[in-house]
Amino acid sequence: MTLLFPMTTDDGFVFAATGAQYRGLAQRAARSLRAVMGDDIQIDLFADAPVDDPVFNQVHILNYVGTRPKMEALRESRFTQTVYLDCDVVAVADCSDMFALLRQFDCIGAHDQYGNGTVPMHQPTQDLPTGFRQINSGVMGIRKSDKTQDFLRSWEQRMTSEGERWDQPVLRELLWESDLRVWILPPEYNLMHTGYLPAMGKRMAAPRLLHITTLHEIIGIDEKTDQPFDLTELLGERALTALHDLLGRDRTLGAAPSARDRIGDLLRRYPKVEKRARSIWRRLR
Repeated sequence: MTLLFPMTTDDGFVFAATGAQYRGLAQRAARSLRAVMGDDIQIDLFADAPVDDPVFNQVHILNYVGTRPKMEALRESRFTQTVYLDCDVVAVADCSDMFALLRQFDCIGAHDQYGNGTVPMHQPTQDLPTGFRQINSGVMGIRKSDKTQDFLRSWEQRMTSEGERWDQPVLRELLWESDLRVWILPPEYNLMHTGYLPAMGKRMAAPRLLHITTLHEIIGIDEKTDQPFDLTELLGERALTALHDLLGRDRTLGAAPSARDRIGDLLRRYPKVEKRARSIWRRLR
């Protein structure tokens, strides 16, 4: 399978899981990732118990077992460019360009899509502007450096010392104070509200990663560890049809332009012809 953006041995994905259920979800999530990205990508797991599964290149035992192992996974990752994914993130398209971004930026992530929720509204120590939205840490990329290692340690230490339940509010405050070069990903790289899918127009880019936070509530979803996630189990028929349509026509994922797209591109090269064509079209309507 040919990726849209070449990856190297310095690039890799990591999952982090504690408890049997989340370890099972991580195995299925990793298989979904390989299904769209191919077998040559590197995927590591940080877990609280050994997992014997060839879907992972390496499995690392967590030193600290808590509810938020992502900081340790990012900090201890063997990769220079690391993309961390929660166990409820389902890959549906090539997202190799995230590693190209990490060659330019220290940190990448997408905004939380539920700005009026309890977690995004929580501010541990600072009253920050609403427009400085939390990054949803379920999909997050870090380029390894002394600066980012210090940042990850500070994030972990604050979570422990302040007894915070949620990691994103602390992450938000640390990013506000930091001088890291941060890039905010478009929502299709961490689409949390799948209800958007049927409303997405044909000019919108297709999702790359679906973040289905209720996935762990599906009974038995963690048991088919030898299989990727089945989207027919996770999405309604309308949302699934919309997703397939979006993926099929997304030119950023390699889809061929439609006849209308080609005509439009051709006309834009000749402004006078385009203006005349638009005039005729308005009359015909």
